[in-house]
Amino acid sequence: MISETDLEIVNALQINPRADWSRVGDVLGLSGPTVARRWTALAEEGLAWITPAPGARYLNAGWSAFISMSSIPGEQEALIRKLCAEPAFGTVSLVSGSHDLFVDCFATSHEELMDIVTGSFAALPGLTHREVVFVTKLYRQASDWRSGTLEPARARLMSAEPLPAPAAYAPDRLDAALLAALARDGRASWAELGASCAVSPQTARRRVERFLASGYMTLRCDTAASVQQGLREVSLILNVPAHQVDAVGRYFAALPNCRLSAQVLGAQNLLVTLWVRDYLEVQGHERELAERAPGSIVISRQAVVRNYKRLGHVLDGSGRSRSVVPLPLWREG
Repeated sequence: MISETDLEIVNALQINPRADWSRVGDVLGLSGPTVARRWTALAEEGLAWITPAPGARYLNAGWSAFISMSSIPGEQEALIRKLCAEPAFGTVSLVSGSHDLFVDCFATSHEELMDIVTGSFAALPGLTHREVVFVTKLYRQASDWRSGTLEPARARLMSAEPLPAPAAYAPDRLDAALLAALARDGRASWAELGASCAVSPQTARRRVERFLASGYMTLRCDTAASVQQGLREVSLILNVPAHQVDAVGRYFAALPNCRLSAQVLGAQNLLVTLWVRDYLEVQGHERELAERAPGSIVISRQAVVRNYKRLGHVLDGSGRSRSVVPLPLWREG
């Protein structure tokens, strides 16, 4: 377990991932160097990290899919290693239910996504079945989730001022390089980012702030399982009447314990991920769904048994980040 102060630092960085250490310290009643030292200790232990993630407008520029897989038990370990090594597969989880593994997939174009879907599975060991659904609309993403450790008044003090949205532009090689550098260390200084990409700190800052302001990308603070205070991850895979899917998607997105609410194209049309303390909470959400959208069908319920990879970070058995395989979120246009 980590201290209450460390949990507050994590919550502050969920709200504003690149806030100055002095600002975080002012909100928490600590010095900036103390906050920096405590965060460095968390990051070095793999207990917390900040990484690029799809933004609210990501689907205007990129493509995403969810893939459920079944495997031969004796070859499952080799299959997981292959999935974790593939940059396009951002998150890899062992789950309960009719499938063994649940994976999300990212690509910078429709053609690239189709190549992954049609060409990557033949080389995967022990795979017996897979089901692909395409993400068509995002109501909420994991980067929007907050632990709630900070009291509301202090949480508001951490909020970042919105940056003005830039004119439309195509990413270039420098944008992609900066994203890869941020995947390795989302708290790297502007000087460190500039040096890693052979540009000035000012250029690094201007470029990063531009692609964050665009809404295509964001930054996300994630933690190991031991920091999540007993929360358990459960996904509901739903088929909701077409005229109600937006309302239901927004309803789930507004719940404090919702990590993901996405409209998808497949046998189902909505996928929702919740973090719960007791699996019985899921029944309450299903009862509410039945009242809000009669005719909705729960196609599958799946609980995460273990996360092997989360948004490019490869995890050990305790959920700590041990290495990074940067996601192909944005490539040169």
